Amino acid sequence: MTTEKVDLRGAAATLLMTLYMRAFDARSRRPILGDRYAQEVLDRVEYDFATLHRFTGDASAIVCRAKRLDEWTTEFLVAEPHGQVLHLGCGLDSRPLRVRPPRTCRWIDVDQPEVIDLRRRLYDLPDHVETVPASVTDEGWWDQVSTDRPTLVVAEGLLMYLPDDDVRALVDRVRQTLPRGLLAFDAVAPWTVTVSKWTPEFRAVGTRFHSAWDRGTFESRHPSLHRLDDVSVYDMAALAEPRLWLRPALYVAGVLPPMRDSMRLHRYRFGY
Repeated sequence: MTTEKVDLRGAAATLLMTLYMRAFDARSRRPILGDRYAQEVLDRVEYDFATLHRFTGDASAIVCRAKRLDEWTTEFLVAEPHGQVLHLGCGLDSRPLRVRPPRTCRWIDVDQPEVIDLRRRLYDLPDHVETVPASVTDEGWWDQVSTDRPTLVVAEGLLMYLPDDDVRALVDRVRQTLPRGLLAFDAVAPWTVTVSKWTPEFRAVGTRFHSAWDRGTFESRHPSLHRLDDVSVYDMAALAEPRLWLRPALYVAGVLPPMRDSMRLHRYRFGY
């Protein structure tokens, strides 16, 4: 089996953390997401994954986040089988393999060129899944997007790494380019932005969070978006966590507002 050496820096390097946690979940006796592709890819990557084991306490939160976004994606594709999915900051996420989009839809994976290159080498994606090597903040790749299809824009583990101005410009671009659709993403609380500056793992790869969630500010900036969902990831994790000894800690996290709001999932409708 051919292995791939990974040497990513900045926000792109964090994709290995989420990959490791999805594989950790898939190996458990009671998986939440059950991403069988994660371990297959993990086995082909040259990296000291032992350094990431400390993150497994958050594994249930990460895979609950992915599972809910998978559910929203599947729901969209059932309602709009000829629609379009923009999978922004796709990393090494196997979402198009997990949700199995119909051939009638258009699916576009977007990430940094070095990430897309690695993704193409590690995954055998269906031929109707397109991969675009570009920063999500670039304007050029939007020329490849269909403007006559209802579209789901899904961004997992992405927006918190972008400055506020880039987040605003990205959402504006969605509204200016697409006639109607859904925007689904996760966001973090302000205090996590400060903490991320001092997280050893983030410092080691030269990244941190740059933007935090404020619903009032977001909705006033983008009044044409209509809120559908606002969900605490830790509320979901407390119910789904298979390790019984960890459930009390997650329950407490779900009760305390700072922790409950530290990571939330959002879904907005536009153009309908």
